[in-house]
Amino acid sequence: MAGDVSARRYARLRLESGEKFVVCAYPDDMADVASRFLAATELLNSVGVPLPRVERHSLGEPVWILQEDVGPQTVFDRWEGGGLSPAALDRCLAQAMEHVDRIHLLSPDSVRALGSPPLDRNLLMAELDLTWERFLEPRGLVRDRTLAEQLRAMCNVVCERLGSAAPVPCHRDFMVRNLMLRASAREESEPEVVVIDHQDLRLGPPHYDLASLLNDSLTLSAGRRCGHLAVLGEDTDELALYNAAVSQRMLKIAGTFAHFAALGNDRHLPLIRPALRRFFDALDGLPEGRELAPRLRREWTASSC
Repeated sequence: MAGDVSARRYARLRLESGEKFVVCAYPDDMADVASRFLAATELLNSVGVPLPRVERHSLGEPVWILQEDVGPQTVFDRWEGGGLSPAALDRCLAQAMEHVDRIHLLSPDSVRALGSPPLDRNLLMAELDLTWERFLEPRGLVRDRTLAEQLRAMCNVVCERLGSAAPVPCHRDFMVRNLMLRASAREESEPEVVVIDHQDLRLGPPHYDLASLLNDSLTLSAGRRCGHLAVLGEDTDELALYNAAVSQRMLKIAGTFAHFAALGNDRHLPLIRPALRRFFDALDGLPEGRELAPRLRREWTASSC
């Protein structure tokens, strides 16, 4: 099965009985990563977040985990391929937002014990530094010194805002490419949204998972997005935290996708332009970003990025 650039390898296993599973094989020196995946699975199961069942595993040599096969397509694949109606996608997003609420029920200490570093101000800024090196500089998007200084200052403001908020448990990559649909055991019931790729469960900024869900790889109209954001009400501080999370996440993934392409996997390159558009919109939603956003939108849109 195709992956991104992870050292993990996946295969679909079909038994003579007709049962199907997914095998995830890890390099022998990544037993700690497999162990963290299993521990995160146990935590998320404890609060009712739907995950593929883990059937068996080995942390010896070789290191592998055998999981339930929930199908070949993510929610993103189905939406992009026309297999989900707008109403069905909205139902998926509503379910996923309920899963985010369940993740928040985890105790911070239990999540901290998994060992993944918190998504704090320093890590958030380090991610944007990588985007600077992998995407912005190579494409000449920060060659203007004044613009570069303004953007750098804005990145500091955004990460400071996110880092100063009380952290909450978060999936870390909670987006439609990490959501699957599993048929319900009850007849005529809607499929259940299942979460995958959860080994990076950690503490992070409030609304980070929500920002990823509604923006990462998914293009929604402003009206539909606002409908899902009704959960935040009209609290200006909460909306500012959300927009800060969107702006950091969207700029971060532009660098990630550019890095993937440099390593030979360019299938995410078409997602960079939509990510930048969402970055501009989110920046425009922050008091500190309203002056910079129009210039970035104008100059970067005119470039070859």
